Amino acid sequence: MRKKIGAAVILVIVGAALLTAYFVYPQSKTSRIMFAGVILTVELATTPAEQQQGLSGRDSMSADHGMLFVFQQPGQWGFWMIEMKFPLDIIWFDANQHTIFIEQNLPPCTPTNCPVFTPPSNALFVLEVNAGFVRAHGVVLGDVFTYV
Repeated sequence: MRKKIGAAVILVIVGAALLTAYFVYPQSKTSRIMFAGVILTVELATTPAEQQQGLSGRDSMSADHGMLFVFQQPGQWGFWMIEMKFPLDIIWFDANQHTIFIEQNLPPCTPTNCPVFTPPSNALFVLEVNAGFVRAHGVVLGDVFTYV
């Protein structure tokens, strides 16, 4: 009987710890995409809160990583480099995952200079990668990403 009670107590403690970890520490949503001949692990920003936060406040990002913003509907989604600590290339894609606009080597904002970068046409996806990715991989308008 004592063994059963002890096991039940342990299960309750472990279960409570797992639930606490799940709700206190947000779960990162990731996927893998193929783009420009490279497989990238991308963190998915799908909610307005995730999209507003983006990569702000982070010190760096691995070379084979990025953040993919997935919007609910196409729009001329503007991006800025507020509270960024490292430069980025930003790539906008239409609903068919074709590249429609590219901004390269964007530095973090300063208090007096923080432009918003907006595509000329509607996008459904936006990819942020480390600065230099576009140049290093020859990314051009019309390039397509796919999920892998």
